[in-house]
Amino acid sequence: MNNFKKVKLILFFVLFIFCIFFGCKQKKVIIEETPPISEQAIEKFTITQTNEGKLKMILEAESATINEETQIANLKLPIVKFYNSGDYASTLVTEKAKINMETYDIEGVGKCTIDTIDNERLQTMDLMYDASKELIYSNRDILITKLGQKIYGTSFHSDTKLDNIIIKDQRTVID
Repeated sequence: MNNFKKVKLILFFVLFIFCIFFGCKQKKVIIEETPPISEQAIEKFTITQTNEGKLKMILEAESATINEETQIANLKLPIVKFYNSGDYASTLVTEKAKINMETYDIEGVGKCTIDTIDNERLQTMDLMYDASKELIYSNRDILITKLGQKIYGTSFHSDTKLDNIIIKDQRTVID
């Protein structure tokens, strides 16, 4: 019986060592390295777009962060001057914007204001500029102020001079 206790004690000790050795084994944690996002930060950012030697657009921003993989620049306080055949047409001012560096398409984020050479002012939120078609548009509410009139609408699209504008659900108030 004494031998039986010794065998039991040895088995218990072996089992205890076995549990400690295999139960406390740590798994290796594999940390995957994420590739860094290649970005550039630029202060006083400027882009000039021309077509056949004539100005189409000049964009100036306080700062820009450019993602080199997507070619999208996030702009802070941009001012965009639009030109038709080299002649000044209008100015877009917005709080933030994104520009596709390959296509020059612009997405104004937040409050956007366009002032034209004819003293018209368009105000909206989240405005888009399609550079290939030279069109601006928004699917948000708009307000246009010109010559003592206020024109309201639920969306619009137009050329950059606001000459060929189409306004959805247009309502005019004359002062």
